[in-house]
Amino acid sequence: MHYFFIEGETLTGGAETALPEKDINHAYRVLRLKAGDEVVVADGLGKARQGRITLSSPQKVLVLLGEEKAPAESPLKVTLFQSLVKGDKMDLIIRQAVELGVYRIVPFITGRSIPQRGRQQDEKKLVRWSSKARSAAAQCQRAFLPTIEPVCAFQSVLSRVAECRSLVPWEEEKAASLGDLLKQPHSEEKAVFLFVGPEGGFARSEIEALVKAGAEKVHLGPRILRSETAAAAVITMVQAAWGDLSGEGECT
Repeated sequence: MHYFFIEGETLTGGAETALPEKDINHAYRVLRLKAGDEVVVADGLGKARQGRITLSSPQKVLVLLGEEKAPAESPLKVTLFQSLVKGDKMDLIIRQAVELGVYRIVPFITGRSIPQRGRQQDEKKLVRWSSKARSAAAQCQRAFLPTIEPVCAFQSVLSRVAECRSLVPWEEEKAASLGDLLKQPHSEEKAVFLFVGPEGGFARSEIEALVKAGAEKVHLGPRILRSETAAAAVITMVQAAWGDLSGEGECT
């Protein structure tokens, strides 16, 4: 079923609402939706409702809202702190992270981050990443739109470690296994920060700074993973242990 976000609006059953202007062309010309077609509309804050198209035209698409849809959100709020990587790999990381249920993504710069862009380029990337996140959230039918924060410096990220339990996969860590750590019950806080490094990994000095700030360094196994693979792997493992990927909950 086709899925749309109408942000900043309260979705009330029995009310009629209009799709945003940016979605009209896609709904009318690409999807060719017509009166009577069923859709789902979400507010981006965690609420979604079934809906039925009542008007479809090149200028306006109206939806009559019906029953509330069960949420598809993890009880664990995962924030991914992702060091910048080259090319379009950030697009892939963001898409996969959103599909796996992250709450927020914070891109940041480390000593080995290859992209060193200016402010204007960062702003353009942020718009692109937010669009990717919106598309991924619609594809997997999430009612919540994860936040993509502006690119920040390592020192800025470092100051946030103490806010929440923080895990940092590091290829040189040999003793502490993420798999073993995840066998322990999580705290009642139901939130976790995950820090993933760039190509080449975190520098030892950065790991030492993260650990000093309160992060726990772990290894993901015997193989060294690419940054985009590591991000997907650590999110999946954490969600399976502490979130909603264990298969034990009710499917919606």
